[in-house]
Amino acid sequence: MTPVALLLVPQVTFTSLLHELGDRSSLSKWPSPEYQSLQATSYNRESVKRGQPGWFADSDGTGYIREEGQGADKRYVLMEHDGPGCITKMWTPFFYYDFNERTGPDIQIILDGKTVFDESLIKLVTGKGSVSPPWAAYSARAGNLYLPMPFARSAKVTMKQKPFYFSINYRVYPKGTTVEHFERGFLAKRSAEIKEAARLSGNFFQLPKIKSDTLIVAPGQARKLILPRGEQALRELKVSIEGAKSDPSLLRSTVLTAAFDKSQTVWCPLGDFFCSADSLHSFQTRTRSIDAAGRMWSGWWMPYQRSGEIAIENHGRKTIQVTVTKVVVPAKWTSRSMHFYARWRPDDIVPGTPFSDWNFVDIHGKGVYVGDAWTVANVRKDSWWGEGDEKVYIDEAWDKGFPTHFGTGSEDYYGWAGGVYPVLEDQFSSPFLANVKVGGLDGHTQGYNILTRVRGLDAIPFHRRLRFDMESSFGTDMREKWDLLGYSAVTFFYARPGAIHNRPAQPEAVSKPILSLAQIQATSDKIKADR
Repeated sequence: MTPVALLLVPQVTFTSLLHELGDRSSLSKWPSPEYQSLQATSYNRESVKRGQPGWFADSDGTGYIREEGQGADKRYVLMEHDGPGCITKMWTPFFYYDFNERTGPDIQIILDGKTVFDESLIKLVTGKGSVSPPWAAYSARAGNLYLPMPFARSAKVTMKQKPFYFSINYRVYPKGTTVEHFERGFLAKRSAEIKEAARLSGNFFQLPKIKSDTLIVAPGQARKLILPRGEQALRELKVSIEGAKSDPSLLRSTVLTAAFDKSQTVWCPLGDFFCSADSLHSFQTRTRSIDAAGRMWSGWWMPYQRSGEIAIENHGRKTIQVTVTKVVVPAKWTSRSMHFYARWRPDDIVPGTPFSDWNFVDIHGKGVYVGDAWTVANVRKDSWWGEGDEKVYIDEAWDKGFPTHFGTGSEDYYGWAGGVYPVLEDQFSSPFLANVKVGGLDGHTQGYNILTRVRGLDAIPFHRRLRFDMESSFGTDMREKWDLLGYSAVTFFYARPGAIHNRPAQPEAVSKPILSLAQIQATSDKIKADR
């Protein structure tokens, strides 16, 4: 093969992207070829710069890039890019302006000048159109499409009617990167590859029959498990706490830690790590699950170069028994390899006014952001807590005052939608998204609301810095300073050695019980009485 011919071989193909999706270790390697993670959404265009008027505008369902054409040829442009890239995720509610309008206008996806899809956006993302589950699937009043759509030269997404809420995540590759053009015919021609990638993207929850370690941990103590030396990766981990079902407080006071190559990268309450800060909840994603017996499973890939250890810390008042099963496999460490991080922000009481951007994490260094879990404690009955938009700043974006990713609402970020107050039936879990808990005390949102997002092809690389904020903007009936919510969050990311962040270990916070609804109500009553 001549050098010229070699240059024509695509570096990024539909098949390579499917393989990347199915390989849980891929996120632990700095991407090659590199890419930028970008997002096009219907955020409110009144938001122009952090700190200026309009920054917390919440009418997020009407934004778009521009209008083009006239009359019957008029179209609204939702997303466009010149150069090589890949559409990695699409989301929209299952209604269009009117809650009873469940079809909405057609969306036209044009890649490299060719239309690959021209059909109802709602049907496309909910799995009722051209793309079948699990690559496009209904969640709760919304749909999410994860089928990769690579393009070699350009991409444009348009509608003939004014768009409603939408979010489109996409990758941008450097100029000169050769990328295979996606064709609709791939759905049939490469169906076997698509099915295999879907299988690998799912949850295994099946550890081989290997010996478990039973750890007896006294109050104030930690028990370590040393991992095999050399280039290895902790591939899977299963943990169970004796008595956690009857005493949920153990989920907060028991902390999972991990140190790789002498750097502690994981420090997180076990319950929060597994979306169960208040009590055990059965759910299933590609990286974390809890079964009906309360056994907690992690599939996060955790590589190291020389040494690794995990530990269970007991910050409670009584001795605990923890069973740990781990799988460690050889994994070559290269210049692209990164360590896994899981960091926790403790309980925080947040007022309904003034609005603010609540920070999940601020990371300095080089890495890839791969997911998060958010716990919201809501004391109000039949009220809405999730109006705020996610704001993700990559590298220099913070200094410029505008995020690289600007979302349309908290529940939208986690793959579902509002329209009505959520109820227990809106709980769901899928490989990349889960609405693990919806309140429950009144059948609606009162109680703990727990959500998580796992990133695949929509992971976010950063060279120098990544900051993730979520607007603390509640529903319109919760906008007084005594309208309070409780927040806590866990963030998951990979980073090269030397990265720093603003989420240190918090031993004092885990020694206290989880923030209760009674505490929030008492604080609210005091603010109201003192006004």
